[in-house]
Amino acid sequence: MKRIIRHIPSLLLGACFVASGWLKGVDPYGTSLKLSEYFRVWGWSGFVADHPLAWSVCICAGELCMGLLLLSGVFRKAVAWGTVAIMSAFTALTAWLAFSPMGLSVQDCGCFGEAFTLGHGATLLKNVLLWALAVWHLWVVRTESWHGLKGWRTTACCAVFSLAVPLYSAVWLPPVDFLPFGRGAALSAVPGFGVYDGRYEEVTDSLMEVSGSKPLVVVVSRRELTVDDLRRLSGLRAEAGAGRISLCLWTLPGLNGGAGMDVFYTDEVTLKSLLRAEVGFVVVDGGIVRAKRNLSVFRPARFGRNVTVGEMMEEDAGLPWRYGVCVLAGLAVMVWVRRKETEGGR
Repeated sequence: MKRIIRHIPSLLLGACFVASGWLKGVDPYGTSLKLSEYFRVWGWSGFVADHPLAWSVCICAGELCMGLLLLSGVFRKAVAWGTVAIMSAFTALTAWLAFSPMGLSVQDCGCFGEAFTLGHGATLLKNVLLWALAVWHLWVVRTESWHGLKGWRTTACCAVFSLAVPLYSAVWLPPVDFLPFGRGAALSAVPGFGVYDGRYEEVTDSLMEVSGSKPLVVVVSRRELTVDDLRRLSGLRAEAGAGRISLCLWTLPGLNGGAGMDVFYTDEVTLKSLLRAEVGFVVVDGGIVRAKRNLSVFRPARFGRNVTVGEMMEEDAGLPWRYGVCVLAGLAVMVWVRRKETEGGR
């Protein structure tokens, strides 16, 4: 019983860190937007403020890795000290949000990404409790001896896995989307959603009707399209020319560059929620979001032929299952490596 009690703080802390790190890690772009809020409120500029996505990936990976190390039980004393340091910083930050007038400029701390939000008071209470658990864990392991580098293989596996989660989502878009515009979402059911033509007349319903007869491919861009962007869209433009799909551009008011596509406008928040990339496209079929692609890494041709919209919809339909299998496989490898290290195997 005493042995079980000794592991309670590390298990609770590890579970919380893993949940928080993964929920942020599947949408590092959203976390980068939250970091930009902090940088703006603090008045930061320069290198740090100019690369919020890179810092977001590091924070998500670090938090997820710390949780996995707590659960695996490697380098317990070093991890315990690290956890106390992290929770002290998080608690100080949330105390500032809760009691400082400048904290009103930040809606929530972003602890759990877009999955759900907590008020500043609830977040502060949560972090105080986690800080207490971290101190308890440090007290439990204070007398444990140092075992050298035993456990480095498990640590390496945790680090690789933790970095892969946010990197995949940052490059190939979130496989799990907690926003209203995720795969499988009905656009007409999203509150406040609207798309407008050049005369700023709403055309949302008309576009949804178009998607009912054939897939509507929406190029989403928050900047002018480049020559390289148009080259990557050549296959889609060919499909649209053949009448198999409808193709249009959704962008910010004042931007053009449709290059033969119908251009429509919506606000920046909608564009960022619809696609976690500066430029890409979304496939809407029957008013339902079926597929998404980041144009910067999109390969328009495979094995000598263009990828069709139908193939992309089929791929994205099975994306959650493939992602889940990969995550479980990564966790299984970590468990196997840890078991081998515990047994003294190579």
